[in-house]
Parts: sequence; structure tokens; C-alpha cells
Amino acid sequence: MDEIRRINKAVWSAGEWDEVAALIAAAGPRLLDEVPVGAGMEVLDVATGSGSSVAIQAALRGATVTASDLTPAHFEAGRRRAADAGVSIDWVEADAEDLPFDDGRFDRVFSTFGHMFAPDQQRAADELVRVCKPGGIVALATWTPAGYSGQLFGVIDRHLPPSPETRSPVLWGDPEEVTRLLPGLDLDFHLDHILFKSPSAEARVRFYEEKFGPLVMARQVLGDRWPELRADVVAFDEEWNTATDGTLEISAEYLVTIGRKPA
Repeated sequence: MDEIRRINKAVWSAGEWDEVAALIAAAGPRLLDEVPVGAGMEVLDVATGSGSSVAIQAALRGATVTASDLTPAHFEAGRRRAADAGVSIDWVEADAEDLPFDDGRFDRVFSTFGHMFAPDQQRAADELVRVCKPGGIVALATWTPAGYSGQLFGVIDRHLPPSPETRSPVLWGDPEEVTRLLPGLDLDFHLDHILFKSPSAEARVRFYEEKFGPLVMARQVLGDRWPELRADVVAFDEEWNTATDGTLEISAEYLVTIGRKPA
């Protein structure tokens, strides 16, 4: 597990996450509309990245916000974004499987497409619940197995060396799996979508191979075999394209989980 965590940190440190995060940032405000935050509340954003999705938006709504991530390199962009927004956030380097916070500290615990990549899913789940106050809410956004992003990770994995025995992160997008992982919460689920737009499949892959950690790392690992994966990703995006004007438009499904912790 330690080696997997080291690899995870290297993967998500590669590329330029802040630019990729802008593509999925809309999920945060939508989640905050469903799980209101405000003055007097303590909010934790787990695996925050540069904070654009939840952390900064929660602070703008008056909450006291702590943003944690395994990869502190993302905090430079996060601090810049927070300063531009005129809010103060406490940035904390932390593994989602071992959060350095007291039991029951936070009124709201969020994670959007972040904690799902922790290798020990049960430990990560237990930590989300542990740091949430009795009567508080854990709110998550996670890619579904059958959706665009869940399937894309499958395309990438087929080209890479076999990974250690870990459970797929997109299991966090299956309500039955989430119910098993979070037995102490009263859970509600629904699906939502993010719309990815680009001039073409080629342009999207060109952006991702330079910015998106998993593809940046795959390119380094595969070397001369990288063009094979690249061609498969271009073809995959073209299969999922719903635009009819020559551009690229892909709807990426994700699961929203809202869990209430008993008082």
C-alpha cells in the first residue's frame, strides 16, 4: 500500500492539475447548492487539488474551510485562486486514508473526484465519517463505472503494466458499493453530468497528455508504445462525442452521494 500511495502522489503531481480541475469545477457549486454551507460552519474538502471546486466556493459562502490533499504542490495555485477570490483557507497536506483532524470536527465533509483514488477504500471511507460531526453531512461526487470517465480509466489501464491488487476507484460511483463503504450514514444518491467541450478529440487528447497526471505519467511509462494508447484515447473520445458541428462534446456521468451522520 505504501508503494501504491507513492505512485498515486507521483501521478497526481504530474502535469498541471489546476488547468484540468477547471474542467470539473462546476460539480462543486452544484454540490454546495444541495448541501448548504454558511457562516459558523466548519467545512473540510478532502483531496481538494487547487480548491476550485469546493474549498474556495464554500469559503465564499461564509464557511470556515480546511482544504486537504496528498499533493501539496497543488496548493500554490489554490492559494493564488483563494487570494483572487478574497477568501482565507487552511491548506493541509494529508492522506485521505489518515486525516490529521479530530473526531467529529467538521459540519460538512466534501470530496469531488478526489478521495475515490485512495487505494484503501474502506480506510478512506472511515476517515470521511470519523471527522464529520454527529448530525453533519458527507457529500461526494465520484465518476461512475459505466460513464465516460470510468470507461476512460479502463482504456488507459489496458495499456499499462498490471497494477497491484487494489479495488477500482470507480467503484465509488456504484451506490451499492458506497452503501457498503459508508454503513453508518443515511445515504441519498442521484446522478449528474459534466459536459466536456473541445475543438476536436485530437485537441482534447493533446491537452490531456500535457496536463492530466494519469496520461502524463502513462506517456512517460510507455515510451515508444505511447502512440498506441494515444490513438485509442482519440478513438474513444470520438465514440463518445455527441456534437454534430465538427467539435467534441462529451457528457461525463458522475454519482452524487449525500450522507447524513446520525446525531
